[in-house]
Amino acid sequence: MRYTLKHRLIGAAVLAAIAVLLLPSFFKEKKEYQVNTKSQVPARPNIVAEEFKAPQPVPNIEAAPAPETMFVPPEAAQQQATVESSASSSSVAAVKTSASTKVAAVSATQVSSVSAMPLNHQGIPDAWVVQVGSFTTKEAANKLRDDLQADGQKAYVRTTTTNGNSISRVYIGPKLDKNQAVALKEEMDKRLKVKSMVMRFQP
Repeated sequence: MRYTLKHRLIGAAVLAAIAVLLLPSFFKEKKEYQVNTKSQVPARPNIVAEEFKAPQPVPNIEAAPAPETMFVPPEAAQQQATVESSASSSSVAAVKTSASTKVAAVSATQVSSVSAMPLNHQGIPDAWVVQVGSFTTKEAANKLRDDLQADGQKAYVRTTTTNGNSISRVYIGPKLDKNQAVALKEEMDKRLKVKSMVMRFQP
């Protein structure tokens, strides 16, 4: 009898403990979720409007020249101003006539000093170049060209395709006088140990 009563008391104590733990959760009032309605946007900054004044000329600065005289050399501008201020209309005409006569005389002298050059069927003078090398790689041709240019020669490279292969040739010139081209060929043959060729210049 005591044993049974003991078990009943233990069972009642366990049930009471469970009730103490679980019952408050059933009767606890549910709290409502509150939304924060306060704005997170920062306050409007205090901006002071700035007034911009119209541009004003800077004192003690020389004004720009007129557009028609802006790119005239100083010597020509000074000469023109002197002529316009000191000469009358008749003297200006005389100066222009004298200047035109001098220009015509100089041009005639220059034209007479230039020897006549034979022209081909295209109406341009015949010119000659010296082919000093032919390479399968453009890098080798460019190196020889740079070496010749460093020595003062007017060297250039032209690349063509022959039978599907790319060939880069190095030329020097052009020379209007074939004798000069032949002399240059002999010089290059001795210096570079090559057999260069004198050819007509093809623009």
